[in-house]
Amino acid sequence: MTVPSIDGAVPKPKTGQSTLTVLVVADEDRTALESALADADSLSTRSSDRLLAEGRDFADVDCLVCRLPIADHDARAVVERVRSRRVGLPIVLVPSTDDAAAVRAEVSSFRWVDVVASPDDGQLQRRVTRLVERRRLSALSKRSLAGIELAGDAIGIVDPADRLEFANRSFAVLFGTDRETLVGRPWQDLFVPETVDRLEAAAIPTVADGWRWSGTCTARRHDGDTFTARVALDGLEDGSLVFVVDEP
Repeated sequence: MTVPSIDGAVPKPKTGQSTLTVLVVADEDRTALESALADADSLSTRSSDRLLAEGRDFADVDCLVCRLPIADHDARAVVERVRSRRVGLPIVLVPSTDDAAAVRAEVSSFRWVDVVASPDDGQLQRRVTRLVERRRLSALSKRSLAGIELAGDAIGIVDPADRLEFANRSFAVLFGTDRETLVGRPWQDLFVPETVDRLEAAAIPTVADGWRWSGTCTARRHDGDTFTARVALDGLEDGSLVFVVDEP
């Protein structure tokens, strides 16, 4: 069994771009937001007090950080107005009051939007970087996805929240179900408890250290039947896991 290479599948910064460009927009308190991002060598920031300046299309921006409220726009209006100029741009909203939970609920239907209650303690830096990397991962080219889809091996991608984000047809067939049923399920459902413990204790830490792991495991199909599987485990930059499973 071979582990398909997924190197290069995640879109990279534009040629010559070594940092992420973050636009900070706020009516007030822009300096605090800029300061929260200033220590990150991987981020380049610029700021504005206007959300939609004339001619702005956000083409040269990797992420928008916006302090709420801005020009009397609520969270949903901010996202909708920005997305009218550039679909899919990662947006991090920073409420000026203690209503992060309410804002998060308001924008929950939008993809690639995060809400940070406080920009302090490096939280804003981490959330910006993670959101952009997640967006890049999801933007796998059709060619790369086709390669995974057509691969003979059963391949599943698990997001950092431990849920299956992608499964090719071979993976679904091996586990006795369809892809729609698999996507969104915890990866732990695919293995017996003893194997889950082993993977969490040995395999995943190995991958987190930058290595690949492979071994024989006991997997569990959708109907509850178990089978012996050869599992290869690799990781992506954003903390996602790639499971390549084969039945000997």
